[in-house]
Amino acid sequence: MISKQDDLFTSGIVGLLLRTAAASRNPGAAPLEDELQRLSRFLQDSRAIGHVMPLVTLASLLDLLADEVGAEAFGTRPAAYREELARAAGDDPPTDFLRSLAGILRDRRFVSYPDLTQLPLSDWEANGRFSLTSAFVSSMISGEYADQDEALEEILTSEHPECEELADLAGELQRLLYLFRTPAELDAAFAAVMPHVTHARVRFLLDAVHAHFAEQH
Repeated sequence: MISKQDDLFTSGIVGLLLRTAAASRNPGAAPLEDELQRLSRFLQDSRAIGHVMPLVTLASLLDLLADEVGAEAFGTRPAAYREELARAAGDDPPTDFLRSLAGILRDRRFVSYPDLTQLPLSDWEANGRFSLTSAFVSSMISGEYADQDEALEEILTSEHPECEELADLAGELQRLLYLFRTPAELDAAFAAVMPHVTHARVRFLLDAVHAHFAEQH
């Protein structure tokens, strides 16, 4: 039977943390500390996310989950969560592993995090930060339309007049151009994670969104 609390362990911040930790154990994968730095950056880079899930809160949640391991309540948690925790912990006892993660997240080094030029985007971070950009660029180049102008006209018209998502998209695109100051930097950052997202397409899409808001709103 699915509990109302299952999503906390499988699709929320705990699920993301355990999935990235488990993936870091694969041969050739990014080290766990790098992934935790990315998670720290992801949480703190957004004012909204950082407000509701500061690192100290996540660390406290991990300590609570560590207390539960071995208790009767642990057996009622989703099998997917318990299996992912075992994979993430590897040869370490799950309790020790969770407390270790909590301790790392409380470390002062994680309050300040490396920027995107020092620690490149990973797949999960790129998708978490720039999902709208990826979706709109994909639609723009899908081949359904004769050219990009026709594609953009259709995309923007389909959103109008409820254009809240376009406003969010504009924020993502502006942030991309702020984070990566040259076309070469942006293209290099996305080559491995979202190769369809290029500086030229970001600039083209942002100009179109700005024009739409100037004309229609």
